[in-house]
Amino acid sequence: MPTGYVFDDIFTQHNFPGHPENANRLITTMEYLSGSQLLPRLNAVPSRPATVEELARCHHVRYIQLVEETCRNGGGMLDPDTYTNAYSYDAAVRAAGGLVDLAAAVVEGKLNNGFALVRPPGHHAMPARAMGFCLFGTVAVAARAARFDLGLERVAVIDFDVHHGNGTQDILDEDPTVLFVSSHQYPYYPGTGALNEMGQGQARGAIVNIPLSPGTGDDSFKRLYGEVVFPIVRRFQPELILVSAGFDAHWDDPLANIGLSLTGYHWLCQSLVDLAAELCQGRIVFTLEGGYNLSVLAPGVGNVFRVLLADAEVDDPIGASPWPEPDVTGLLADLKRVHQL
Repeated sequence: MPTGYVFDDIFTQHNFPGHPENANRLITTMEYLSGSQLLPRLNAVPSRPATVEELARCHHVRYIQLVEETCRNGGGMLDPDTYTNAYSYDAAVRAAGGLVDLAAAVVEGKLNNGFALVRPPGHHAMPARAMGFCLFGTVAVAARAARFDLGLERVAVIDFDVHHGNGTQDILDEDPTVLFVSSHQYPYYPGTGALNEMGQGQARGAIVNIPLSPGTGDDSFKRLYGEVVFPIVRRFQPELILVSAGFDAHWDDPLANIGLSLTGYHWLCQSLVDLAAELCQGRIVFTLEGGYNLSVLAPGVGNVFRVLLADAEVDDPIGASPWPEPDVTGLLADLKRVHQL
C-alpha cells in the first residue's frame, strides 16, 4: 500500500513575512520533496474543511466562530505570537480536515501510512483560545475523529516538538482513551509539561510528559524513548499512532536548545514506525508542527517520508550536535517510578 500526504496551497496563504512560522517553511519543504524525487512516489490526499462538529469535540463553538469572524474581517493577532490573515481560518480547518481524512485512509487500509504537511501548526491551541502560532488542535481533532467516527478504542499521540504540546494535553486531559506523550525542553515556552502532569480522573497516567534539559540529544532520546516511551505505548496498545512532528528539537533550530540531529530524528521516526508495525498494523500518521531552520526542516520531513517508504537513506547535511549531553539517568528513574515501569 502507498504512503499518503496532505498538502494544499491554502497552507502557504496563511502567512506573515518575518514571523518564524511563515509560508516558506512549507514552500521550501515541498521544493525539497520534488527535487529529491520523493513526491512522485506519494499519494495525495485532498484537504477539506473540518466540520464544526469535528472541531467542537476539541474547541468551544464560540471560539471557532471567533477565529472565522476574525479572518473573514481580514485577520489580526489572536495572542502576542499568533497571527491570522484572510486565509488563516480556511487553512486551519483544511489542515484539520485533511489530517482526519489521511488518518481515516490509513485506518481503513487504503494507505499504509502518511504525513500531513499542513499549516498553521496545532499543538498549542487551547479549547477556547489560540496560542503559540496555533489556531486549532489539528492532531487532537484527528484523534477524536478516529475515536468517534472510525470506532477505534485507543489512540496514541506522540509529540516530539521541542515545545510542550499544552493545547493537545489540555484537550485530552480527562480522556483515558487517548495516550498523549510529549518530550520537550523544560522549563521553556509554554511553561507547562512537568513530569507530574499526568491527566485527570480516569485519564490519570494517560498523559506522559518528558521534560528535557538543554542539550539533550540523540543518545538521551534513545534511552528515554527506548526505556520509557515505547514500554508505555506497548502497555496502552493503541490502534493508531498520531505523531506531532516538530523539527525544532534539532540542535541548530533558532528557537530552542535541544540537541537532536537529523540522524537522531531518523532513528526516532524509524522506531515509531517499527512500533506501529508491532502494535497496530503499521497505522501511523505524522503531522507537521514546528521547525524553524529550513535547512533542517526540509530534509527532516524528507527523512520521515523515507522511513514511511522503507528507504534506508538518511539525509543529514548538518551533522551531530556540538554540545555535550546532560545525564538523563535521574530523569529516567523518575519517569519509571511515576509511570510504574
